[in-house]
Amino acid sequence: MLKRRNETGSYETQTNLRGKKPKLSDADHQHILSLLEKQPDITCLEIIETLKLPVSIDTVWRFLQQAGYRRKKKSLHASEQEHPRCGAEEKRLERPYIWIQGK
Repeated sequence: MLKRRNETGSYETQTNLRGKKPKLSDADHQHILSLLEKQPDITCLEIIETLKLPVSIDTVWRFLQQAGYRRKKKSLHASEQEHPRCGAEEKRLERPYIWIQGK
């Protein structure tokens, strides 16, 4: 405690130095949000590749959730809904997600 008092001038513990440091900076946050405005159907992996971020998909996913974004599946167009679907010939229809602001 004396060493801390001599170094910092206080006996208080420095709680602001605890925990993990954020991997995304404020500049990264702004770049992600601006990219999301331009391309609302972009995936987390595409965000990482476009901005060359050294983080995982989960990190970007958690940031987007904290920023208030949710994913929403694009609905099928009328022509896509009329395709016949049968057993082995059924093809997976690509229904990408879009990011929407809100709850």
